[in-house]
Amino acid sequence: MNKRINQTAKYLIVIGVLIVVFNTVLGVVLTTRSARALKEVIKERMVGISNTAAAMLDGDVLGRLQAEDKGTPEYQHVYDTLDYFLNNTDLEFIYCIRDMGDKNFVFVIDTDPLLPGQFGDPVVYTDALYQASLGTTSVDEVPYEDEWGRFYSSYSPVFDSEGKVAGIVVVDFSATWYEEEVGKLTAITIIIIAIAVIFSSVLIVIVTTRYDKHYAQLRLEVDTLSDSIESLVREVAPGTSRDDADTFANKQTGSNNEIIEISDEVHSLQTRLSGQLSVIRSRAYIDELTGISNRAAYIDRLKHINDQIRMGRACFSVLVFDINRLKSINDDFGHEVGDRVIAKAAEAIKNAFPKGTVYRVGGDEFVAILDSIASGDCAARFKAALADMNAHSVPVELEISVGYAYYDSGSDPNYKSVFNRADAAMYEDKREFYRTHVDRRKRL
Repeated sequence: MNKRINQTAKYLIVIGVLIVVFNTVLGVVLTTRSARALKEVIKERMVGISNTAAAMLDGDVLGRLQAEDKGTPEYQHVYDTLDYFLNNTDLEFIYCIRDMGDKNFVFVIDTDPLLPGQFGDPVVYTDALYQASLGTTSVDEVPYEDEWGRFYSSYSPVFDSEGKVAGIVVVDFSATWYEEEVGKLTAITIIIIAIAVIFSSVLIVIVTTRYDKHYAQLRLEVDTLSDSIESLVREVAPGTSRDDADTFANKQTGSNNEIIEISDEVHSLQTRLSGQLSVIRSRAYIDELTGISNRAAYIDRLKHINDQIRMGRACFSVLVFDINRLKSINDDFGHEVGDRVIAKAAEAIKNAFPKGTVYRVGGDEFVAILDSIASGDCAARFKAALADMNAHSVPVELEISVGYAYYDSGSDPNYKSVFNRADAAMYEDKREFYRTHVDRRKRL
């Protein structure tokens, strides 16, 4: 009997050490991935606000505003639009700026009621701001500091009727708030993992000193560990719940070996946690409105493509899509119908291209990345499919501009070069659309 107990104790020591190591590694993985996922969610929120505000502004009006226009109806319309977002969303500041060339930017309109930036005052330069001046919505990767405080900002270009950047909408979020939100999740993860490690350490002491007397306690502590991990899962991925039939207390293996039962439970916890990591990743990389891949997934894909380019293995093409007249639909029918149009557009694009190739990168902006250079044929087939869809069941006619380009190893140094050509082609398609079309929207 003693020999069996000693052997069992040895097994339990090994299992206990594995639990400690597993929880420690799990803590590092969950902390890193959860923080990254939360950062991407916050960035998506920032981009959503700045893109929406930019879409509501007239680039031609914004481009010709001067200091002396303050108080005019055109000036007041821009100001009231920005002020609406300031008062109804959780942000610090929102304002419009203008590119003066040579990476110099100045205030045009600032809605800060206490200390607004004056027309022509310089704005702190960041790389993300420069990207917006080139026509691409961007978010600061690191905070910057000016006389108003320390911020992360999202920058969305406002285009005039010629497709040029007439101004930039800037949304400031407090860096302290941003870092506190990330810190909260990190702290919760660390605390719960620390608790799990402590429980595991306690288990080792108990089962190696008085195995027979404390085996029931061992079962209880392992189940407590399961509850602690379940609490962590609920913090990171709210709305999920475990199958009680799979908990340690209810699991019936039919084995006479208690160590096998404990081992099975550890394996069950590991399987559940691995599954939750997949849930966390999918939630961080899926757009809630459309169900397709979001901007965070898109950024990861770009990194992979740029790596392939550096290694000389790249072969791809890019298609850029943008919904026409979405602002008019929102104005005439409401944003709920506008959201339905966005979702329907995503469905049309997703159905036209292979799974996992379509991304929503902005409010009404989508990108498809194909592992081939047949983007022209794909764009034509998509246009045909869209026309067929409009002829049957769409309550508001979908009108989507599309541009495409393929990677040329001889002239494209990175993905951005290909994207810019596709984006320019899309805007050319959009300009042609508005030149040749009148309002043909269907009635709801």
